[in-house]
Amino acid sequence: MLGLSVLYRSKRFDYIVSGINRGDNLGLHVVYSGTVAGAREGAMRTGAVGVAVSLDSYSRNADYSEAARLTAELVTSIHDAPGLTETLRGCVLNVNVPNLPRERIEGVKLTKPGLSCTQAEWVRVPGTRDANDDDDDDGSDGTLNRGPDSDSDGDWRHDGDFADGVDELPIADAGEGLVAGDDAWESGTRWFRNKPGPAKEDDREGFDKRAMRDGFVSVSVLASGYATVAFDRTKIPKENRLGLGETLVRALVPDGGVRPAIRAAA
Repeated sequence: MLGLSVLYRSKRFDYIVSGINRGDNLGLHVVYSGTVAGAREGAMRTGAVGVAVSLDSYSRNADYSEAARLTAELVTSIHDAPGLTETLRGCVLNVNVPNLPRERIEGVKLTKPGLSCTQAEWVRVPGTRDANDDDDDDGSDGTLNRGPDSDSDGDWRHDGDFADGVDELPIADAGEGLVAGDDAWESGTRWFRNKPGPAKEDDREGFDKRAMRDGFVSVSVLASGYATVAFDRTKIPKENRLGLGETLVRALVPDGGVRPAIRAAA
């Protein structure tokens, strides 16, 4: 948003590209993805076509060049198609590219977001100590066996003390790097990172995960606004003598008990 608000505030954008993200943004990931949010924010604020791009790889050595070329081709094709840019203004194209060589990519599929989701798994960040160093190594060989975590409980990154005189924090369960039976942290700041954990797969035909699995670039068109639940306003009396919960249920559930419809906000 720095670019829109400060650096290029006098410019009118037709396309705002966010990414390329490390790892896919398929299924339920579109709800909390920062990459998708960047494209959505740009589309909402400027009326441009938002393009969120993700590569299906978590490798630090992943090659993003093919995903970049495919994105450029996609945007160019939209630009060159008469009227398509205007049709897509205010929408987000969620683009997920398989981590495959160009010759193995089957093509592009227009998809819907499914229910796939990879849960985050949190682990403690190791310190800088070399596991092969002896405990009494004083760094005389020119290397330090402990960096910022020199006072840590084991070889885990640990900086300073908690603020405001807090000496310890209780923990509910022992996790990776923790000793079962510990009931409190030692004083200090602990470092954590997340990594891909358990995954829920949605391989239905026509949805984004299936397209990626089959070697296609998945493109889902998302609204940049929000969705609301339709309800019957006539069921809310002007002078409401019902409890809040009962009023809400009466308004949301139509006669016959059918689930309320979801509609896009105007």
